[in-house]
Amino acid sequence: MAANNRPLFVEWRGTVATTIKDIARLAGVTAATVSKVLNRKDQSIGEQTREKIWSLVKELNYTPNSIARSLITRSSRVIGVIVPDILNAYFTELVRACDQAARERGYSTILCNSDSDPEKEAAHLTFLASHGVDGIVLAASDLIPEVDLLERLRIPVISMDREIPDLDCLAARIDTDYEQGAFLSARHLIEAGHTRIAFVSGNPLASNTKIRRAGYERAHREAGLPVDPDLIECGAFNHRFGLVATRTLLDRTSFSAMCCMSDMLAMGATVALRERGLSVPEDCAVMGFDNIYIAPLLVRPLSTIERRISEAGALAIGALIDFLDDPSHPRRTVLMEPTVILRETT
Repeated sequence: MAANNRPLFVEWRGTVATTIKDIARLAGVTAATVSKVLNRKDQSIGEQTREKIWSLVKELNYTPNSIARSLITRSSRVIGVIVPDILNAYFTELVRACDQAARERGYSTILCNSDSDPEKEAAHLTFLASHGVDGIVLAASDLIPEVDLLERLRIPVISMDREIPDLDCLAARIDTDYEQGAFLSARHLIEAGHTRIAFVSGNPLASNTKIRRAGYERAHREAGLPVDPDLIECGAFNHRFGLVATRTLLDRTSFSAMCCMSDMLAMGATVALRERGLSVPEDCAVMGFDNIYIAPLLVRPLSTIERRISEAGALAIGALIDFLDDPSHPRRTVLMEPTVILRETT
């Protein structure tokens, strides 16, 4: 069959390939109308016609031939999502939000987990490019990603959770005001009467750790309190580091409260505190950061900083698809405002 006559739809369970023209004939409409309905670009098409087309698709068990469609439209309608740690519930929720928002706009997603490894991240970027994704939502590893690679691939990118340079391929940046979030966390604990507050965060070389630390230090300066380096431990955002960092801090110095820069860190910290016979919040208050879905479900519901995870995922997908629809669309920078959520650990 000639390339320009390839079917857009194939009935996999049957023996004869069926074209989009056959669906149009059965529905009594044009092939263009069927295409619009199947691609969710059917705002101008009547509800009765849409229902008739979808009824035929379901009845005949047709499956989209996405390869053929992408050859014609030069769009795979697939978005890549790269996260640094899928075991971190924040990124689990973010991926779910991205996938839901993409499907609502007629796109599918491919998930890649980098384990905060820049080499894995580069490999995932190359993989997604080779598989023809239309764009990428990149929650980058702790360090700056492969800038040259991003420029070479020239695939529209949405940056999340990390600062990356202002590249031509950067469609938007969706982020949280980490400095303000860390400031609010420390200020709440200071206002509660704490003067020695530990700070636990991610990779010390990563921009979002430096920004968080700046907020923590600003709260101390405004309260006239010194910043003690012995109270600071930075390494990773997972619960394992929260456990190890808290043990290290307890061995090194004394404190009555903790600013943990992720809820996963806070969960690890509470385990370490219990190991030493310390009660939360009676002996040590603990603040998290993210407000992941399990934060209110813990034995002691976690006080934390709200990041509006689902909204961030929807914004990222929306900004990317808007850019794909119109590359001249102005680039967005969205810095979401954090809020304090008080529960039982402070």
